[in-house]
Amino acid sequence: MLICNKQPVMLRKFDSGVKAIQTKTHSDDEVFARISSLAQKPDALLKGISPSDAAFTLGIAPALAKEHLLNAENKGLLCRDVSPDGFRFYINLFNEINPQNIYS
Repeated sequence: MLICNKQPVMLRKFDSGVKAIQTKTHSDDEVFARISSLAQKPDALLKGISPSDAAFTLGIAPALAKEHLLNAENKGLLCRDVSPDGFRFYINLFNEINPQNIYS
């Protein structure tokens, strides 16, 4: 991440190589919280969320929303399904499984 000390924006480079200019106050924790909230809505639990759904919620471009969704997946917050219809992301319920009681 390249940060301009006197400017309210920074250049962000995602793991995929995509670069975006964003405000310094646009933290990953804030984005992850908003994505997690979206992914736990009843409709999203059934059909998942697309980059377009996240873009609408976050008020950003779908390509940038997809990068944030992939980051949330890398952090273990989401799981991804790729189909002919595109990417769909779901809340990661595997984190809640107790490995000591996996067969229950």
